[in-house]
Amino acid sequence: MKVKLTPELSYIIGLWKETRVPSGLGVRGREELRAVFMDSCLKAKVAEPGKVLGGEHSVYFYHTAYRKFFQKVLDEEEERFKYKNEYSASFFAGLFDAVGEIGADGTVSFGRCTKTDEMIMYRLGFNALRKAGRTYVVRPLKFLAYIKPFVKLFAENEVMKKVL
Repeated sequence: MKVKLTPELSYIIGLWKETRVPSGLGVRGREELRAVFMDSCLKAKVAEPGKVLGGEHSVYFYHTAYRKFFQKVLDEEEERFKYKNEYSASFFAGLFDAVGEIGADGTVSFGRCTKTDEMIMYRLGFNALRKAGRTYVVRPLKFLAYIKPFVKLFAENEVMKKVL
């Protein structure tokens, strides 16, 4: 099975990266995150409805080809997402939906973010600052405008609605 990277798969990989489950292909975390992950996987035809498994705080399925492909994309993350296009925007939208946060004062941060993610954001023109275990985006409105077309969980946030 030949799998090709698409913006939809980039979004799913972003969701999966920091919230993945140890077995299978899935995520753990809050209910909205699990619902968006499975909805995205079903729409992209990555998972079949009858094959989805879940626990109290996780949802997953087994698909060896996609698991290997997702891991390969993450291993080549610096090369795959180095350009400012819909692929990198989708990936960071997925990562933001999974572990991101918009503060009451409009600050944008990631709860978990690797140094590779920070470097890619810097190359794309979004400076990141690590403080107290979180990664903050220095110019949040610019970053939110970049990922806005692909964000699903934060689409209804008040700050996101103000972004052009």
